[in-house]
Amino acid sequence: MSIDNNLTPQVYQCIISCAVSQLPHIPFVFSEKDSPHRYSLTSPLSDNTLSPFLIVGDRQFFSLEIKDSNPTQRGILDENLDLVESFDRENLKSVGVPDLAFTYLTLTEYNPTIPELFDGWEDSEHNQELVIISNYQNYQTLEDYLKITHLEVGQVLEYLQKTSKLWKSFTKIDCCQTLLKLNNLKVAQDGTLIIEKIYLDNPHDPPLLRELVQTWAYLLEDLKGDYQSIIADLMIKIESGDIDDIKQLRSEIQVIIQEIEIESILEQQAKEEGEEVIFIPGEEELNALAGQFDYEESEDQEATQINNSDGDDQPTIVLPMRLLSLANVGLSDIGRKRGHNEDCFAIDTYIRKKESPQGIYYEGKGLFIVCDGMGGHAAGEVASAMAVKNIYRYFQDHWTDELPETEIIREGILQANQAIYSANMDKGQTGSGRMGTTLLLTLVQDTKVVIAHVGDSRIYRVTRKWGLEQLTTDHSVAQSEIKQGVESDIAFARPDAYQLTQALGPRDDAFVHPDIKYLDIKEDTLLLMCSDGLSDNDLLENHWETALLPLISSKANIEEGISQIIDLGNQFNGHDNITCILIRIKVQPNLEHQNPIF
Repeated sequence: MSIDNNLTPQVYQCIISCAVSQLPHIPFVFSEKDSPHRYSLTSPLSDNTLSPFLIVGDRQFFSLEIKDSNPTQRGILDENLDLVESFDRENLKSVGVPDLAFTYLTLTEYNPTIPELFDGWEDSEHNQELVIISNYQNYQTLEDYLKITHLEVGQVLEYLQKTSKLWKSFTKIDCCQTLLKLNNLKVAQDGTLIIEKIYLDNPHDPPLLRELVQTWAYLLEDLKGDYQSIIADLMIKIESGDIDDIKQLRSEIQVIIQEIEIESILEQQAKEEGEEVIFIPGEEELNALAGQFDYEESEDQEATQINNSDGDDQPTIVLPMRLLSLANVGLSDIGRKRGHNEDCFAIDTYIRKKESPQGIYYEGKGLFIVCDGMGGHAAGEVASAMAVKNIYRYFQDHWTDELPETEIIREGILQANQAIYSANMDKGQTGSGRMGTTLLLTLVQDTKVVIAHVGDSRIYRVTRKWGLEQLTTDHSVAQSEIKQGVESDIAFARPDAYQLTQALGPRDDAFVHPDIKYLDIKEDTLLLMCSDGLSDNDLLENHWETALLPLISSKANIEEGISQIIDLGNQFNGHDNITCILIRIKVQPNLEHQNPIF
């Protein structure tokens, strides 16, 4: 075997399994110079310093740190895996794949939390098995990480939830003991839960669920917070039989996490509402502001209101608002069942900071596009990309200092439709063979927003006051019937209920009628644009309070939030591509309206 000296050696962990009646045979040596062998020890080793980390039945397990001088070379494991057609234990065993490797192969979906398997082989001469896995030995333990990071209670409980998820899978392959060793629970630099190595269970004495909860108690005993009472309540429910399987335990933890999130949201809301008091002007300025507006005629329920009197018959003053912050993020996922992604999206934003003695505020513009290529049409991904490209370029030329008027927006959409329709005609495509796409368009200009859509992709709005609101109505057969007066149950019972009545590309401009709506942002708002892979089956209607509402807060990380939303979509739907854009708009009363500096 030749060694490429230009490669950077990689350090791995080697697990050796042998009979308890013998010492392991170490096939590696330590060398301060370049070793002629692929694998070598990273430090000298003597028999009296080698002790097993695990004994199960008649087998013992040892861990060594080794160096791979040629990590790009295919290993023995890869060569053996090429020989099997199905990855069941017996077939793998027949070609020399060790049982220990089977355990790591089974848990591949949990990489990098579970160490990745790089190589493995049977050493029949010495009655032992060896596997080469990721080296997590020097990672910080979860116990130490929690002590120094001072996470919120909900964040800490999420780590417990992650271990409970692993427990469910580990039960099937008899390695739950892995989660009962505190020094085996590690954390990567980005906070990802890491398992150093797998501990096999004693088949005659498998770990109990209460032992997992007891391990949590040890993990959290030195943390500040009400953790011990939480653990005590869980233990009581386990002992009483109220919790008798991992599914029930996970549900119980999730309830606790949601309760904490709701309490946090309420506290943050109260705090932010309290902070807004500093924007309320004095009596003289308030009266001056009142003289500029006909407040009593305002019917906008969403406006931020300040009542300057204890009486019921006094006017309610609606303050003009200005932009405080504009945050956004987009993400697309292929889903669990599709072979390729037909969705496409684009984001283009501009933020300008302004500061005066009255405070800091921002001017912001944002162009947001989501397109879902028609799944039953050829080249749906081409159609969605064409639509995004044409819409984006159009508004670079037709959007200046104010939001475009309705006709300008409609014209941009029709131009995108014509581009795709012409491509279909050029290729001689007919009927369902024509490519097409839905369209969502959102333009944000400070506290003004305009939305437009074609098809069944949706835009939602979330506010603390009004909750979740669907701002678009699907262009589908069922919705068309409902508009004609047909009852909803009858309309959706049609076999073609969800068939689109319009989209970009399949037909000419005469058949495309985008819905366009203008909005004023009068309170902190989260806008969500998504393809139907996310909105199907009332997913957002059922989960908005936990998945979306917390993201209104400035403290919430919307990058993490959108990842969790995509995961939620794959968990409950997953049948289609999933694309989502989040737009968080924070506002504050504009007290410079009377005497503006800028």
